[in-house]
Amino acid sequence: MEIRQETDIKVQIRKTLFEIEQQKRTRVQRFLLEIGLTPGQGQARILSSLAAAGNVTQRELADACLMDVTTMSRTLDRLEEKGLIRRERDPRSRRAYRIGLTDAGQETAEKVDAGFAELEQVLCSGMTDAELLALAGSLRKIRENLNE
Repeated sequence: MEIRQETDIKVQIRKTLFEIEQQKRTRVQRFLLEIGLTPGQGQARILSSLAAAGNVTQRELADACLMDVTTMSRTLDRLEEKGLIRRERDPRSRRAYRIGLTDAGQETAEKVDAGFAELEQVLCSGMTDAELLALAGSLRKIRENLNE
């Protein structure tokens, strides 16, 4: 009986994590579309990273956003077409470009950061600091388990 209960709890956890991810994804996709970004391409992550770091090379940006350089390049092309970023030759390298935000890009990055702060508020609503600390510890352990 005890083994069955443990299995049921693990199934409940897996299903709940999946449902949370689906609901979060739906909310984020709706938000990104409202501010003119394409969901699932890392555009929001790129804009937020640029707002925090300033002008960086494409390689530095790819590393910060955990994206491969080819995907990063295509996404930067789209953001440049939208007028949200600018690329300038890096004077220290013949082949490298420095990436920075335009004024419109800065505004959109601020919307991204505000939207994600609002999402964090929704996710943590009604939880005490102790509950949040316990949850953070449990989630870190899950991440560690997945990295093994």
